[in-house]
Amino acid sequence: MILKKFILKLALLVIAFIGLYCFFIDKLSKGYVDEYYNKFTQEAGGLIIGLSRANEGISPYILEEELKDNLKNTKPIINFAINEAHFGKIYHESINKKMLKTNNGLFIISISPGNFTAPYGLDENQIYEFDKKLKMGKINNFTSSPNYDYIINNYGLPLYNTLHELDKWNHRTSHNNGWNEVILKSPNNTITDKDIAYWKSLNIKFYNDKAKHEKVAAYRHKWFIKTIKELIGKGNVFLVRMPSDMDILKLENNYWDEFDSEMDSISNFYGVPYFNYSNKSSEYKTYDGSHLESESAKKFTKQLCLDIKDFLKTKK
Repeated sequence: MILKKFILKLALLVIAFIGLYCFFIDKLSKGYVDEYYNKFTQEAGGLIIGLSRANEGISPYILEEELKDNLKNTKPIINFAINEAHFGKIYHESINKKMLKTNNGLFIISISPGNFTAPYGLDENQIYEFDKKLKMGKINNFTSSPNYDYIINNYGLPLYNTLHELDKWNHRTSHNNGWNEVILKSPNNTITDKDIAYWKSLNIKFYNDKAKHEKVAAYRHKWFIKTIKELIGKGNVFLVRMPSDMDILKLENNYWDEFDSEMDSISNFYGVPYFNYSNKSSEYKTYDGSHLESESAKKFTKQLCLDIKDFLKTKK
């Protein structure tokens, strides 16, 4: 009898725990999850692909407005760039799951040397396993709202955080279309030039340290080409090198001095344009040396739209 009572109490405790867990997961899905959650909650008619520079620097709103006469797909353009999304089988499969049966899409692939790197000493299988441990490798559902798969497998904070948004940076707005807009002046404070200079110095140190432990991997280059070939069959593809601080670009060019010429060759071979804005970096402002702040992101996206429209005119 005592054992039965113990088992009953234990079962009730487990049921209560599961109920509380489900309550918090559901509550979290209705508010702010994290800066990447909105990238995984809907099907897409076009994608912005790349790392963190594209995540914060290209606005789908502006693309849809400026290119409305050129877009044939009625599904939204989603900013599917994320700071850990290097080219590889995981990102390639994630893009396919995000697009499902979409055709006539718009695909902007933001590229820099960082897209192609992997830690020293890893073979292809090990790089795949490395990627599998990251956000996109942990989930199978890329289009549901709410996306419990993403929350259960990727939410890294205690669930009681659902009761507040203290972990949300007040300079960042995570839009429903996946764009993470960073403004210099928030209601609470302003990112100053001194802040920008300091964060830039941290980024330079980070990139220098990264260069000591990572290399350009043939595996990533191979999947970059596979991604291009896959997307060519689904719509218009554009390769883009985004602007950033000149000191950051100098580091990248020293790391891979033939980068632009190689991207030009790939562009010519596959018939996809390569828009290189690195030589216009002085026209845009970053908040940390690498990532565009809001007004520059909007300005850059509008310029990108002009260049896309010009290209599509010549393509007809």
